[in-house]
Amino acid sequence: MRKFIATLAASAAIVVAGFASPAFAQEEEKNIVEIANANPDFKTLVAAVTAANLAETLSGEGPFTVFAPTEAAFAKLPAGTVEELLKDPEGALADILKLHVIAGAVDAKGATAAAGTNVKSLGGPIAVALDGDKLTVGGATVVTADIKASNGIIHVIDTVITAPAADAPSAVETGESGLAATNSNNALLLVLGGVAIVGLGSSSVALARRRN
Repeated sequence: MRKFIATLAASAAIVVAGFASPAFAQEEEKNIVEIANANPDFKTLVAAVTAANLAETLSGEGPFTVFAPTEAAFAKLPAGTVEELLKDPEGALADILKLHVIAGAVDAKGATAAAGTNVKSLGGPIAVALDGDKLTVGGATVVTADIKASNGIIHVIDTVITAPAADAPSAVETGESGLAATNSNNALLLVLGGVAIVGLGSSSVALARRRN
C-alpha cells in the first residue's frame, strides 16, 4: 500500500511539474482580478466578468480557484457567441463564468489527484481528467497552472467551459482548502473513493446572491 501511495504521489508531481509558471511567481500580492487585468490575454475574460458584476466578488477575500480562458479560447466559440452572452450578463453569461470558479484554493496537485471525478464549481459539476500528461477541466486543457494570487489560484485554460457535466459530483466539506491534497493519503482517498472535495464557503453565497 505504501508503495502504491508513493507511486501515485510521484505521478502527480510529474504532471504538476509540467505546468510550472515562473513568469507569474511574483504576482501573489495582486488579487485574481488584478492579475487578469494586467494580462492582455485575459481581455475578454475581464470584460465578461465585469459585465456580469462578478469582478467585485472575485476581488474579495476568497479564496477562489479560477480556470481562466485566454483570448484564443474565446475565439474558438461560434461567431457572435460572446456578443450574445453579453446581452444577458447576469443570466447566461454569469452562468458560464461560474463554471470557471471553485470556492477554495485548488492547486494543480489537488486537481490532478481528483482526475476521473466531477468537481463542484459555482456553476455546477465539471469533469476533471488526465489526457496523457495533460490536465483537463470541463473539457478544457490547463496550459498554465498555479498562478498564485492574494485571494486564490488561477489556472489558464485553452477552451471556454460552456456546460456543466451530466452527473453531479459527490462533495465533502473541507473548509477553505478546496481540492488541494496536502498529502498522499488525501490523494489516494480522492482516487479510490471517486469523490471531489471542495470547500463551499461565504464566497459562493455572495456569487449566488448576485445571480438572484
